[in-house]
Amino acid sequence: MNMNLNSIFGQFSPDLLTFIPMTLIAITINLSWLSVTNSSNWLPPRINLVITSFKENILKVLFQQTNPAAAPWIPTFSAVFMLIFSINVLGLLPYAFTSTSHISLTYSIGVPLWMSVNILGFYLAFNNRLSHLVPQGTPSYLIPLMVIIETISLFAQPIALGLRLAANLTAGHLLIYLLSTAIWVLSGTPIIAGVTLIIFLFLFLLEVGVACIQAYVFTALVNFYLSQNL
Repeated sequence: MNMNLNSIFGQFSPDLLTFIPMTLIAITINLSWLSVTNSSNWLPPRINLVITSFKENILKVLFQQTNPAAAPWIPTFSAVFMLIFSINVLGLLPYAFTSTSHISLTYSIGVPLWMSVNILGFYLAFNNRLSHLVPQGTPSYLIPLMVIIETISLFAQPIALGLRLAANLTAGHLLIYLLSTAIWVLSGTPIIAGVTLIIFLFLFLLEVGVACIQAYVFTALVNFYLSQNL
């Protein structure tokens, strides 16, 4: 069996696309994303208008049912949404690492936000927050059990918040990896490889939608938790 060992410096010789290193293309796309997420004067007016309209419509949908008392939190939630949205979308590109597919990052974002909104809720209305642990009309003999269940449900919120985002992105990227590997292996049979390629393209479009939706769901849930505490 022949073993082909790459040079120790092979990692510094990336794949080329029309004589341009793929890593250079990836870095350029990542840096150009800053002009999409921030207002730029050097962009053409029509492109800038489309980007601005997109962000305004997204934020309008995201905060259409927001409690008026939560207005000071809107800039923070908007920044969180754009951060997760940017990482999710850029993570679908070659030579890009999707950090939101790891719970170390999702929990680092979700747990502090969850703690902040709940600490604020207990600070503003301590008795009202405690009353939520016992639903109205609960029989007296079920009160201890309901307190335990509601407390577990409360502490399960940040776990579900971070795990949902990481699990969905990990599953999607795993499917993309498996299908791309299958296309490469089946390249000797063009018909089967072509069908697999079509499925791969539809899956990739689905993953783009998932990347957008997961950013929306994460921010909407944190906004919902805040509304419960105000």
